[in-house]
Amino acid sequence: MDYTIRAATLEDCKDIYRMIMELAKHEKVSDQVKIAQRDLVQDGFSKNPFFQSIIAEVPEQHRSSKDGKGIGKALMSKIAQLGLAAGCNQLNFAVLNWNKESMDFYLSQGCWDVTTGLGYHCMRCEGPALEDLARGDPKN
Repeated sequence: MDYTIRAATLEDCKDIYRMIMELAKHEKVSDQVKIAQRDLVQDGFSKNPFFQSIIAEVPEQHRSSKDGKGIGKALMSKIAQLGLAAGCNQLNFAVLNWNKESMDFYLSQGCWDVTTGLGYHCMRCEGPALEDLARGDPKN
């Protein structure tokens, strides 16, 4: 398959947002998405961005409804390259426990399940609890 991997640009925000929504729908968490396209513009492409993004771009004539073989692996490889160049020594991925296809893919790329191996759990604080925490006033 013919594709290129490149840094995302401001013009990609519409497609990035679409992909976020498609992933949320696939993972059955669409109601939990709290980001808008304008947030991506502000948070990813301002003077001090909160995130960076890369895009796998497939020429129109090579696009199909089927998954592109090798694109996921190439994206992970690029992320690993960028991480190492920035001084990172590990990558972490969040995978829903029912998403066996993704877990198998990550395992095939040399990743391991820290939940099983180390007993870690991913914890989240959001909404009113986050605001309480920021004020130094947790409810417990």
